[in-house]
Amino acid sequence: MLRNVGKAINGEELRYVAGNKTEWARRVRELRTEFGWQIMTKTTGMPDIPVGSYILVSARQAPEHDRVIPDAIRREVLQRDDYRCQQCGWHHEKWNQSDPRHLEAHHIKQHVEGGENTKENLVTLCNICHDKEHAK
Repeated sequence: MLRNVGKAINGEELRYVAGNKTEWARRVRELRTEFGWQIMTKTTGMPDIPVGSYILVSARQAPEHDRVIPDAIRREVLQRDDYRCQQCGWHHEKWNQSDPRHLEAHHIKQHVEGGENTKENLVTLCNICHDKEHAK
């Protein structure tokens, strides 16, 4: 992806580079969420690109910090928020195969600003609202 900053790469190309391994999509998400690479898709802030395409927007990686929210805390936040996006109201029961959304925990005060992985500092957002929040 670093060789193609700003250019759309499709899933077939990524699968090829990954040696036809099936977990390539999960690895791309990890690059974005855990390692701070700004990788965008149709559903994460670039609605004009085709479904199944990925764009590394910048060769600059976000500063490293502890992005991993403990499962117990994530579960508490999801339960507290009734498994519902706190911005658009999307609920996990509305999911179907054509719906790209899923629920994520969002830091109210970002890690970079000293925010912690506590339930008081987390809110449930769908991935669409979460990406919009970070695009601000």
